[in-house]
Order: sequence, then C-alpha cells, then structure tokens
Amino acid sequence: MAPFKQTRLMANQKPEWLAKKVGRPTDYRPEYCERVIAVMSQGKSLTAFAGLIGQSKKVVYEWIERYPEFADAVERARAARIVPWEDKLLVAQKGAEAACTIFALKNCDAEEWREVRYASFTTDVNINTLSDEQLEAIAAGRRAPEAGAIDVQYHRLMERPRRYEEPKKPRGKPTA
Repeated sequence: MAPFKQTRLMANQKPEWLAKKVGRPTDYRPEYCERVIAVMSQGKSLTAFAGLIGQSKKVVYEWIERYPEFADAVERARAARIVPWEDKLLVAQKGAEAACTIFALKNCDAEEWREVRYASFTTDVNINTLSDEQLEAIAAGRRAPEAGAIDVQYHRLMERPRRYEEPKKPRGKPTA
C-alpha cells in the first residue's frame, strides 16, 4: 500500500511562501563597508556618509544592527575619523583654529577628548544629631528644607557637628 501524500503542514512547519523574506529589499551593499571608512577617514561623520549615499541616518543605524561586517567597518571608521582632526591640531597656527579643532575632536571622540574634572565629595552626617522631623523628611523622600535637614548638613560641613540634645524644660516656679 502506498503512503498518502501529506497535504496539511505540521504545527512546526512554515509554508514555503512564508519562509521567503517579505517587504522591500534592503539598499545595503557590501561595498559600503569600505566606503564608510573612506568617507569618515576624511573627518566626516556617519550622518555625512548617510547623506552621501542617499540614505537616512536611521537606515544606516539599522544596518549597523543588522550586518556585523558593517558594524565593524563603522567602528574602524570612527577611529579613522580622528586622524585628520588630530593632524590639523598639530599644525594649527592660530588659537581660534586650534580651539575649533579641539571642539571638533570633543564631538568626534568625546570619551578620549572630554575635559576631565575630578571632584570629591564626602558627607559626614551623624544620624544621632538629626531631629525626628529631619529623619522623617529623609525617610519620606520630601525635600529637606521643610525640616531643615539640608541647612543642618551644610552647616556641619563648615563647623564641628553638635550632638543632639533634648530641648531643655523651661525653668520657672514649680506648679503643684
């Protein structure tokens, strides 16, 4: 007896027409990998590259997500983009030219060309010196000026901390 021909698809199978990619074909071309490096090594941005090939910046960023070889080329292009700007800085004759070049470098590679400023903050607040109102304000997440906690912390940075003391009872004639 001959086996029957299967006419229905199993649940884990996809129809042939669904397996094909649907939608508009991509405008990506493998030669864009070399072209992005060539364009950006002149000091131009990734947005300028997108404009030169007639694509939007959004499409180029989608290509970076979708094509690993293009993502690698863009990373190499970003490194090559710095070279002409650093060369220009080394031969700058005027202060304004150097300032403009440094500004461009800060935008091209912010991580390497950022202005580094170090700040160190220390806080020394003894919880025993805060009043109940201040502690409740901190716990409730309210702005501290309502309870005076910021003022207390500010003054503590300028002067020696004082220990919390219970309010003194008024002196007077004892009542019987």
